[in-house]
Amino acid sequence: MDLLADATLVLAGTLTALIAGLFFSFSFVTNRGLGRLGDIGYLRAMQSINVAIVNPVFLAAFLGPLVLLPLALILRLQDGWSAEGGLLLAACALYVVGGFGVTVGANIPLNNRLDAVDLHSATDAEASSVRRWFEVPWARWHALRTAATTLSVASVLVAALMS
Repeated sequence: MDLLADATLVLAGTLTALIAGLFFSFSFVTNRGLGRLGDIGYLRAMQSINVAIVNPVFLAAFLGPLVLLPLALILRLQDGWSAEGGLLLAACALYVVGGFGVTVGANIPLNNRLDAVDLHSATDAEASSVRRWFEVPWARWHALRTAATTLSVASVLVAALMS
């Protein structure tokens, strides 16, 4: 059981770290680069990213922690409650609510609303208006999920060090 618990924890932590890293790099590299584009360029780039990100590798990394973090917690709690269990519970909550929940509840609806905009026929004024309702709210929600997933990884790492 220890090998299964250890392997589950390592895989859960790795996938969570991949998503936290993706969110971090998007915050501090991609968003800054996209921010320098004009309205139409920015919006088209975001629409393109929204399509490209829906792929099996990303989905496995993004959805994996939803199963593996709680499983790691359950496997670690076979011997009773501990501080390690508390950290893994925190990692689960941070990822499920702050990573997955924010993505599904805030970022994806904004992405879907953006994807419904026909940028080929949009005027400059319309593109500017779309960018105003999209960019700042999307970035704020994204910052929250970046922080939550990063804290989730930190919780997993500290729990792993304790075991």
